[in-house]
Amino acid sequence: MEMGNGTGPGMSGAFSGGGNEILGMGGGGGIMGGGDISHMSPEVKWIFEMAWYGETVRYDGLICEEHPPKLSSDGIWEKLIIKSAGLYFWQYRLPKLEIVILLVFFLWQGFNILFKKLGLSIPKLSSMMLAGLLLNVLVTLSGENSIIADILVTKNRIDVAGCLGSFGFLIFWFLKGVRMDVKRIFKAEAKARVTGVAAVTFPIVVGFLLFNLKSAKNRPLTFQEYDVMLLMESITSFSGIARLLRDLGMNHSSIGRVALSSALVSDIVGLLLLIANVSRSSATLADGLAILTEITLFLVIAFAVVRPIMFKIIKRKGEGRPIEDKYIHGVLVLVCLSCMYWEDLSQFPPLGAFFLGLAIPNGPPIGSALVERLESFNFGIILPLFLTAVMLRTDTTAWKGALTFFSGDDKKFAVASLVLLIFLLKLSVSVIVPYLYKMPLRDSIILALIMSHKGIIELSFYLFSLSLKLVTKDTFSILVLSIVLNSLLIPMAIGFLYDPSKQFICYQKRNLASMKNMGELKTLVCIHRPDHISSMINLLEASYQSEDSPLTCYVLHLVELRGQDVPTLISHKVQKLGVGAGNKYSENVILSFEHFHRSVCSSISIDTFTCIANANHMQDDICWLALDKAVTLIILPFHRTWSLDRTSIVSDVEAIRFLNVNVLKQAPCSVGILIERHLVNKKQEPHESLKVCVIFVGGKDDREALAFAKRMARQENVTLTVLRLLASGKSKDATGWDQMLDTVELRELIKSNNAGMVKEETSTIYLEQEILDGADTSMLLRSMAFDYDLFVVGRTCGENHEATKGIENWCEFEELGVIGDFLASPDFPSKTSVLVVQQQRTVANNN
Repeated sequence: MEMGNGTGPGMSGAFSGGGNEILGMGGGGGIMGGGDISHMSPEVKWIFEMAWYGETVRYDGLICEEHPPKLSSDGIWEKLIIKSAGLYFWQYRLPKLEIVILLVFFLWQGFNILFKKLGLSIPKLSSMMLAGLLLNVLVTLSGENSIIADILVTKNRIDVAGCLGSFGFLIFWFLKGVRMDVKRIFKAEAKARVTGVAAVTFPIVVGFLLFNLKSAKNRPLTFQEYDVMLLMESITSFSGIARLLRDLGMNHSSIGRVALSSALVSDIVGLLLLIANVSRSSATLADGLAILTEITLFLVIAFAVVRPIMFKIIKRKGEGRPIEDKYIHGVLVLVCLSCMYWEDLSQFPPLGAFFLGLAIPNGPPIGSALVERLESFNFGIILPLFLTAVMLRTDTTAWKGALTFFSGDDKKFAVASLVLLIFLLKLSVSVIVPYLYKMPLRDSIILALIMSHKGIIELSFYLFSLSLKLVTKDTFSILVLSIVLNSLLIPMAIGFLYDPSKQFICYQKRNLASMKNMGELKTLVCIHRPDHISSMINLLEASYQSEDSPLTCYVLHLVELRGQDVPTLISHKVQKLGVGAGNKYSENVILSFEHFHRSVCSSISIDTFTCIANANHMQDDICWLALDKAVTLIILPFHRTWSLDRTSIVSDVEAIRFLNVNVLKQAPCSVGILIERHLVNKKQEPHESLKVCVIFVGGKDDREALAFAKRMARQENVTLTVLRLLASGKSKDATGWDQMLDTVELRELIKSNNAGMVKEETSTIYLEQEILDGADTSMLLRSMAFDYDLFVVGRTCGENHEATKGIENWCEFEELGVIGDFLASPDFPSKTSVLVVQQQRTVANNN
């Protein structure tokens, strides 16, 4: 029950001024003044307390409040003063909202942490649904008059937490539209397009035929219920699939890319069917046409008015400048107006927010700014309130008759059977179509499971149908159970079938040490920042290229994905950068490497790509491109950048280091990390040469580093020195397979050294030095710090060897190894560049 405010005709206003005299209390009476109200009747006593305090529990148990309402309580004093008529602190709006937010947040985070500890790949939305379901069970077990029920179930008052959750759900739909790039439908592979269309249309066609085969008397479900379930169970939500793949870490895998494209096609087909169903379900044809006309008007305004305005704002702000808050606030106002418009049409309100999001240019600056500002807080705090509100409206007792045919409730069993039938139809067609397109069976099954996933989108449509009384409470409850089970079991099945560790396994050796006769070298060069361009070009230029030993270079510019769901790989031989993806950096990369290509066009091939991907999954794109192009060596920039005088560190990007570590773990070929502190360039002064030194202790990484340095030594004006570190007092004879390989790799250098000569055609010097421990190694390297322009070392150089004894615990960056980390340290006296090389790890059946 709600009362008027003190200035109107409400109860509080009626007792202003002379209220005490009416009650016979006099001017000095009242509760605070010590007046006695024990003789009053419950009705009069409540009126007096209401007049004094504003919000009380009425004599019949209802909570009455004035407007504007009081948001927070006065704590224990309220109960001490007005006793039974006073409210507990959790009965006020603000404390109740805070309690619900904290309760829901800790519960769903607890489920999420529990699943991670158990090693289960369960999406976060599933944890949120389980949190709401647990609260539903607690309310049911504790009874309607319990404290938990009083907090979670609002009676005769506005449900603030539910309203806030509904707003969060509108923002979720809006961001779904912002992140979606509809143009990718035209870029999708044929198998993705066919799978997306078939996954929606096939279950609908079969379900429609089955419904019409039954007579009206034998149909346990009404036409409206059947229509809603058939459409919603057949649709695949792009946003739900994108969130699922992101939680499973699959959105950058080959299966994930096909699934995203298929889900996008399926989502658009489903939306078209949903809009077409509007006219069919209208009372008259004229009403249906009127609604379609109003929807068309909204779309015209969104795409012909709002979208051009957004582009004008972007053009006015200029590239790289942030979007002001007033534009963000204006967009949020448009979101609310869009939802009100669709509500007025008696249609699903979040669709208005979704279509408005489609009209907003995705990617930077507006799309990415909206996602960055809204998504984290909305997804982690507000959206769980919506899922909790949905779960609290579920009747768990309705599940009993849905699981068995002998329950006696044909309608509940029919609902469960229809859900299972559509799931099996959708799963079957999603397996068959990609399999016919030569996708492996296991991958086809994984793709089908992804396309059959259900979540928050379907849940919201069923809630909307319940509010319109298109489905009953029991039917809604069974559908909620099916979605919860789907969201739990399908990710588990995907996690069981999908093995990410095997996706980059290579069945042939792709490393420099295994190359014969200095054949073609294929490299993949990664660029993050403009200052990485010159260092990579200089290293490639110092590498040997000729008509007999050509150099093929794939250049990959890495751009962080912002404001979009689908990662993109652009080949600049076949297409240009699109709107939103274009960067001056990419243009600089293209122009710089094209100039390098023209200068050595006879012996080098350049192919430039731009990868727009999530920072946490860029390693997948790098490894996939390396695997597809049969690359021998990936060259990565170090995460630290030095100043122009190479004396101080100006940037230290931890995300680049994280990427480098992950590439080292899963690369299908050899990997090099370049730490540039000195310009590596073969074009020195006429009387000078580029001096390269290889620190060789032994092992496959050292052999790989030596193989790359030998190739450099064949270049003009490049002098190579190979320094072999030997343990003092130990024999040099090979005692194992690894040592034998080291001896074979160094044989020619050892022969030249024993003969006392240097091979002029390779300009190579071989040196040996005995050392006692890591201190000796440190002193030796410091003594020769200024003698070379580039050090080339293996990543595992010196591991479990006297060369690093005593200094291995001082290694700061494990990806560089002990020796590489020492050479790249700011404390190292010279500013010599370092290339750390790791030989290919992911070779099947590699001995």
